[in-house]
Formats: sequence, C-alpha cells, structure tokens
Amino acid sequence: MKILLTQFGNETNSFAVGKTTFETLVPKGWVKAEDVIRQFKGTATYLGGALRAIEEEGAEPLPVDLATRGGNFGAGPMMSKECASYVMDHITEDVKKHMGDFDGVFFAVHGAGCSEEDLDLERYSFKRMRAVIGDIPMVSSLDAHANLSQDMLNLSDGLYGIKTVPHIDCEEAGYRAAKTLIRHIRGEVNPKMYLKKIPLLIPATTGRTVSGPGKAIMEFAAACVKKYNLIDATFFFGFSAADCPCSSCSVLAVADGYVPKKEAEEIAAFVWQRRYEFSEPSLSVREAMDVALSKVKDGYVVINEASDNPGGGAPGDGTHLLREMIKRNIPGTIMGPLTDRVAVKYLFDNHKVGDVVDIEVGGKTDATGGEPMRLHNAEIINFSNGKLISAAPINFGAPMDYGNTVRLRQGNVELIIVSDRFQTYDDRPFIMTGCDMSQYKILGLKSMNHFRGYFGSRADAIVTADPPGQCPINLKLYQYKNIERPILPLDEVNSI
Repeated sequence: MKILLTQFGNETNSFAVGKTTFETLVPKGWVKAEDVIRQFKGTATYLGGALRAIEEEGAEPLPVDLATRGGNFGAGPMMSKECASYVMDHITEDVKKHMGDFDGVFFAVHGAGCSEEDLDLERYSFKRMRAVIGDIPMVSSLDAHANLSQDMLNLSDGLYGIKTVPHIDCEEAGYRAAKTLIRHIRGEVNPKMYLKKIPLLIPATTGRTVSGPGKAIMEFAAACVKKYNLIDATFFFGFSAADCPCSSCSVLAVADGYVPKKEAEEIAAFVWQRRYEFSEPSLSVREAMDVALSKVKDGYVVINEASDNPGGGAPGDGTHLLREMIKRNIPGTIMGPLTDRVAVKYLFDNHKVGDVVDIEVGGKTDATGGEPMRLHNAEIINFSNGKLISAAPINFGAPMDYGNTVRLRQGNVELIIVSDRFQTYDDRPFIMTGCDMSQYKILGLKSMNHFRGYFGSRADAIVTADPPGQCPINLKLYQYKNIERPILPLDEVNSI
C-alpha cells in the first residue's frame, strides 16, 4: 500500500494589511518530494506522525512537494488568488504524475485559510484535489484553530484535529489521520463524521488548554471518546481573525460505521455552558512591564506582545513593547524576534559586529502596531543566518529558518531582528545569535500561546501585553463582514 503525502495551508488574518503571496507563505520555497522523509521523519509534526503510522502499518509513503514552514503552517493576511491557484496547480500536477501508484492521500491542512479565490481555502484545496483523485480515500490533519465547514466534511474521508493549545500534539493528529486512513482502505473501519457548529468566537489569545475552560473541554471530549468508543472527537477553537462564513468554534466527532450526532452535540453543550469563561485582562505595555517586574525571581519573566503575533497573521514588526522597554532601560532586557527585512539587509550589507549604528526598526507595515523605532548608538552584537532546529513541543526537531538575523543592543536593552516573519516558539531565535538566557530578567516576544509549550515551565511568569495591533483580545475591534450572525461575543445568543 502507498500513501501520498502533501501539505498546504495558512492561518489567515482577514484584517491584516497586505496579501499572502507564495513568497511570504513559504519564504524558502517548496520542500521537494525527495527531501520530505529525511526532513520530517521522527519530528513532532503532522508529517512526522503520518510517516510513523505509515511505517508502523507496513505501508509506503509517496511524498509530493510540500508548501510548509518547518512542517507547520504560517499565518498572514488574505491569500492572493494567484498564490492559492499556483500552489494547488503545482500539487495537483505532481499528483497526476502518480495516479495509479497510490491507495490513499494524507493532505495536511490548517483549516483557517482564506483566499481571494475562496474564503474557505480548505474547500478550494479539497475540490482541486478531488478533481484529480476522484474517490480515492483522502484524510487531513487540522489545527485546533480550524474554522470547519460542512463542505470540508463532504469532500473528505476523515478530518482529525489536534486538541492542544499550545499545539503539542501535531504528531498525534498526523498519526491518527494516517492510521485511520490505512485501516479504512483495508476495510477495518468505516469512519463517519458529524460537525456541530457553535455560534461563538474566541480570541486566539485566550483559547488555550493548559488551564481554564479550554482544558476542561479538552478533557471532556477525551472522556466522550472513551465512553462512546469514538475514533476521534475534537473541540475546535476556530480562528476569530478569519472573516469568513464558517468562522466559529465547533465540535467534530468521528465514529466507526455511524454518524455521531448525539456525541458531538453533547460535547458542544459542555462548551456552551462555558462560553463566558474565555476572558483575559487587556494590559497595556506599561502595565505589562510593571506586572513583569513584580514577578521576576531567579530567572526571567516573559512578556508576550500577543496583539502583534505573526502566528495570528500580524506583521510582527510592531514597536509598542520595544518602545516601552527602551524607555525604561532596565538591565537584562531583551526583545525579539522583530521582523524587519530592510533593516537586517542594511546591517548585513554595510556593517560588522561591534559597529555602532543609528537605525530605524519596525513599524513598516501598519501604523496600528506603532511607528518605526529610532535606535541611537545601537551596538551590533552578532549576526546569524537564522537557521535553527526547533526545541518547542509544537514541532520539536523540525528545521526552521528566520532568514538573516541581527542582535543589537541600545543601552541595557537588546533586540533580535529577523528577515522572515514567524512567531516565537522557544528560545532558539535568541540562542542562535549567541544569547545566554540566564543573563536576562525580562524577555519580550511576539506570540499568543505556542511559546507557552516551551517557556511555561522555564519562565518565572508569563505576562500578556495587548497594545494596539492586528490580533486584539477585544474582538469587537474587528470590522466583520462575512461571518454568520448572530454570534458571541458580537451579539446576544441564547442557545445553540
């Protein structure tokens, strides 16, 4: 038996400035088919899990080119029509060459993609794939922030989501999807799905499973899987920054041989009872700095500038937190990675380690995130090519690449500037420039939740800053046009 492997997706922030092109979707281009197994076998990624299941079942993987970033997905503004069609043209042409050579398809997708071609990117991608493969069984792994549609279910033989935020079970979702696909091809199981949509939007900042309502819901869904002997059941937080008709929370249940409507609705009712519990205080950068300083013990406190999270589609070049840090000039402060390809290129082309420069950084994409920050007499501490191996649970062991990178110091504050936009998962973007993390007291970074999988057990505390940005905690700041109404917290909704 042969299982074809591919990947394409994007977490789309409809309110972010600009468009996602192929160059911004995957700055390093395609992962070629011949490199897939070498790069992702044994990694904590969707592809790593699928490869493990295929090997375990005695099947053979048949990769085609992948549009992936380290085995995971990027995030950004609305995807251009040209990007969506180019990627699926490329993938389907590869698939056509192998028709007759494979028995099933594992297609890793995100689930919260929007494009100018179709506001439901997964529906578009699945349609394009179905036009080539016909009735050959196809399954997909999904991000916990997926916005599911019934069209996605109709075009698939199985959708299997991760359960955790931060995402530490990507490998498990890929494994479950590929394992069930192979058993389905052999006639050992007959997966049937049921989707229950919930009229609720959750800010990505507050939707996590390490504690609170997200943890309780995850545990309840797992108990239902065991109680009813389901193949799978997932609560999807949805991605509230994607303004499309299918944006909302949902529950997807998968059973063997029957449609698990009752089971999905039971989990959805449990979610609905906790609909008002997804809240978090909105702190300015000044307030966040005050709280962080009060929590420093023997190590460092992390301040996550959540509203400028590249993983939520924001540009990652906002300057609000950096400006406050430089104003205070507290010893042992470091901020990064901040995305500024122009500044990095200028420094690489014209300077060396030890040079002192005046330079503007950040603030080049959207005024909401703050004006460019003018650094005076900033010393260049180090350069890096930006290549690293992830140490975070979300994609442990996978290669990542932030592009050319510079570490600067102005006064007591250090700053990591990178060329390619990506959120922070672990301390590797700092270490790759030679940082000794034990020397810092305040560490600023741009992420919502995924960094918690690594820093949660290492930091003295984590404090969330919510300055103006493209991923706000308050969803009423978004100007929605396409979502189905009524929906909480934008409207009053009394039942599901």
